[in-house]
Amino acid sequence: MKVWILNHVALKPSETGITRHYDIAHELVKKDHKIRIFASSFLAYRFVWRNKQKKNYKENVNGVIFEWLWTLPYKGNGIMRILNMISFFFMAMWRGMKKKERPDAIVGSSVHLFACLAAYFLSKWKKAAYIVEIRDLWPRTLIELGSMSKHHPAVLMFGAIEKFVYKRADQIIVTLPGAAQYIKEMGVDEKIIHVIPNGINMDRMEEKEGKSSLEDEISKIKEKHGQVAMYVGSHGVANSLETVVNSAKFVFPEKTAYVLVGDGPEKDNLKNLASEYEHVYFFDGIPKKEVMPTLALADVLLVSMLDTQLYKYGISLNKLNDYLLIGKPILFAGNVSNDIVAEAKAGKSVAPEKPGEFAEGLEELLNLSEEEKAEISRNSYRYVNEKHNITKLADRFLDICAFQETGETSKAYQLSVKEN
Repeated sequence: MKVWILNHVALKPSETGITRHYDIAHELVKKDHKIRIFASSFLAYRFVWRNKQKKNYKENVNGVIFEWLWTLPYKGNGIMRILNMISFFFMAMWRGMKKKERPDAIVGSSVHLFACLAAYFLSKWKKAAYIVEIRDLWPRTLIELGSMSKHHPAVLMFGAIEKFVYKRADQIIVTLPGAAQYIKEMGVDEKIIHVIPNGINMDRMEEKEGKSSLEDEISKIKEKHGQVAMYVGSHGVANSLETVVNSAKFVFPEKTAYVLVGDGPEKDNLKNLASEYEHVYFFDGIPKKEVMPTLALADVLLVSMLDTQLYKYGISLNKLNDYLLIGKPILFAGNVSNDIVAEAKAGKSVAPEKPGEFAEGLEELLNLSEEEKAEISRNSYRYVNEKHNITKLADRFLDICAFQETGETSKAYQLSVKEN
């Protein structure tokens, strides 16, 4: 089967961040399917070009074909970001229409909905099945996180595109379990909505034996402070790392250090907030191959979420899959409809945006017995293998893309209904 995936911010496995579509595609090319990913050659999270010499080019990454597209460079969250998204729409259309290949299915994947819109027009041009994948509920996310009012022109624009693509999709994939109900309430038949969360390659457990570039520095931190509570991931508003940093005031420096690894727009603010604490350390983002050996150096792993109505639709965090696979106790602060840490019995959950409760939860996990830690490790592996194994999820993804050919209710739909 031939599948095109339009994802503005798709990444290669060597890059830092979410590699959902490469991971799915790589599993499918092993079974002789042909997967082509259209993505921007401008790295939005770093505001740099992937290749300074080339802006429009093709790259074969372990059998997965990436079509890198020029998009308008930008910084920040202003009008230039919107224009960057629009430029992706036109470039994806241009490159797609030039291709002689006729795919069986074209998947338009958010975050932004111009990718879904471009996939719709290309699917008509190529006479392919049209699949919409929603990984973030725009414009709902923009409203709930407080960045825009419901009357903002961008919100109104994305709201119109949202309704347009939902009504025309042959199938819809969502990563958040609650998003299915959200889309259903817009008049979409629930039979075409499928939940496929973010997944992980279970073989990545072997990476634990590798070397982390932070190993020496973290060893020194442990010598000074004792145990390490670690966060690895993006430093953005939605990550609510202020809660993590502010909890440091309730934790003895001689017993525990905080290690935050990653990059993002809030990092400088967080460093300023943490300047009064001697036991809070920041490190830059690390390559994906170093994530497992770095997580293995921690005693407890941290996740913090904002206290917002947005999470009534659920979460699907890549970092949680990494955390579960490595098997360390997880401290989760959030009010979400699908508390994965509680479901997996992988640690402790506390209320969001309450630094004192966060510190208490951390203290409890740091004092677990070896038997309790071993049980958490077993629970975590069992859960992530059952729910987030990328091999299983890739099969479900393909099943949905092949729906037009069978004309029958897909196995993926039956599975998603059963599990959610």
